[in-house]
Amino acid sequence: MNNEICLKSISELLEESFYISAYQRGYRWTEQQIFDLLNDIYSFAKKKNKSEKEFYCLQPIIVKKHSWIRTSNDKEETIVGWDVVDGQQRLTTIRILFKYLLNEFLTGRSLKQRYNKDLFTIEYQTRPEFYEFLDNPEKEDHSNIDFYHISEAYNFIAKWFNQKVESDGLMFDDLCDSITKLLVYNKTNQKEEGVVQVIWYQLVDEKANQIETFIRINLGKISLTNSELIKALFLQERNFGVGDGAKLKQLQIAHEWDQIENFLQDEDFWWFLNKSNNEASSHIEFIFDMMCKIAVKNDEDIAKLLGNDKFVTFRYFNLLFGEEIDYETIKYNWDTIKKYFETFVEWYENPIWYHYIGFLVYCGESVLDIFNLLTVPEIETKEDVTDALVQRIKNKHLKGISWIEKIDDNNEKTFALNLCYVSDKYLLRKALLLFNLEYIVKKTNQQNLIYKFPFKAFKANKKNNDINTAWDIEHIDSATENSLTKNDDQNIWLKNALIDVPEINKDKVLFAEINNFITSQKGDFDQLFKKVQAISNEEQLTDELKNSLGNLTLLDAGTNRGYGNALFVTKRRIIIEKDKKGVFIPICTKNVFLKYFDGNTTGKWTAEDIIAYRTEIENTLQKFLPTKNLTK
Repeated sequence: MNNEICLKSISELLEESFYISAYQRGYRWTEQQIFDLLNDIYSFAKKKNKSEKEFYCLQPIIVKKHSWIRTSNDKEETIVGWDVVDGQQRLTTIRILFKYLLNEFLTGRSLKQRYNKDLFTIEYQTRPEFYEFLDNPEKEDHSNIDFYHISEAYNFIAKWFNQKVESDGLMFDDLCDSITKLLVYNKTNQKEEGVVQVIWYQLVDEKANQIETFIRINLGKISLTNSELIKALFLQERNFGVGDGAKLKQLQIAHEWDQIENFLQDEDFWWFLNKSNNEASSHIEFIFDMMCKIAVKNDEDIAKLLGNDKFVTFRYFNLLFGEEIDYETIKYNWDTIKKYFETFVEWYENPIWYHYIGFLVYCGESVLDIFNLLTVPEIETKEDVTDALVQRIKNKHLKGISWIEKIDDNNEKTFALNLCYVSDKYLLRKALLLFNLEYIVKKTNQQNLIYKFPFKAFKANKKNNDINTAWDIEHIDSATENSLTKNDDQNIWLKNALIDVPEINKDKVLFAEINNFITSQKGDFDQLFKKVQAISNEEQLTDELKNSLGNLTLLDAGTNRGYGNALFVTKRRIIIEKDKKGVFIPICTKNVFLKYFDGNTTGKWTAEDIIAYRTEIENTLQKFLPTKNLTK
């Protein structure tokens, strides 16, 4: 049997009997915890313009049906009530609060006389005297640690009321009255003040082990998640009627739930839709949260009803189902969830949409933003979807890019993008990422490549307040003539030169000078640097070319800073070695070091290579770029 879940007002807990098993600790709430609870309740009590049926919700109380023997005045009585698996600290605090209100506000009258219901009772398996002491918590009793904490809690509550009266200039009776009404009214008779409710989670399965549940929830304080609560809402047996057909319907939703959860647990799928990892145990909550956000955005009254704590998503679904849940309601809402999921899968499996949507998510757009973009009435075909994504990227995320007009050596007008090493790094990083993505899209369309950009490898490599800056804008040719000032860096550079410039081995004098410097640090590194550059035939580039778009690529910070201002041939070797070891190298970064874009197989990086690579970037990104001004 499946567990059952609902929202219950505190009023509905009155006259119930609760039992605390031996495996649980005694009451231990601190002054701060009590003040936090009272402040939350009071903040809701004084809230203006509450919507109809608005309520304040406490965290879950997990219970299981239970019966026990109560001994009082030498008489035994069988009690049928609830074994509290989680929530006894909150429940006990509410009980002490009621006693304070009865003593200080409803003096001379019982709760039964005033509101037609008695208090709920709480009994401890190992502390039977606790049951009677809870009726007199105002009495100072330090005979055991449990009584001490109960008395302290009562004093903390009294202290809170006194401080609130003084700090807010309230009348004591008005304050008590506002708190009391929240606790004694229920969903059917609540006034404009609203009510306090709890998430009531009942373990129905006879095989459910309370101790195991308690350990799971309290070991490291792993509380129930929204998805667990919503799953209980969906799969309650009473939702499906009776008979074999009912069980089949229930099992179908349970099976589909697991399928969706398993798909969302796939890291490639998750990182396609998200900017960061999901630490929650259940990923299907991602869809529930989105549905809740849509509802809140579209209806301000719903936002008021739901509040803003961590269980807001559960309360949205509880509100969605209503008081009387039937199979048609369950099926309609489950079909809605499946529709969202199937939409995400369609995005993921379309090689064009996958890369464009993944780019938008990288740029900070939420899946909800993208869903709203693609579900307007004007979008009717797949081509419309693609065009909407292209326009969103072009107009929102690359809008800082423009063309610069230049006159070449032949006095002809040419154009180049206004991107270079000193440009806005985030814009430059986005442009180079999109170059990689669109390159893959074009190759896929030509059926020359079957490959998806691994967003997890790219997005997970981040720093600086969750902004993806752990990808360096790397110069393909070194940025400076020689910025190596540390001996270790100089030695590494020379050792790499010995590996990658075979001509050095033919020059015995230079070979000896380099080895002498490495072993004894004797010699002039600047002179050795220039001699190696000369013998390797590396072209000396102008600063403008070095910092131009055609000399820049994306590389993870670890790889980039590992080789500093190495020769091009050294950089290429390191890139290939990293790639063989499984380090993620963006495909266009790898291709540029393999001289893929210019067809020039020499081991040098030249001005012609820079122009060819820049042209490849510009041609690849053409649909995302502004129109060139070709007027003379």
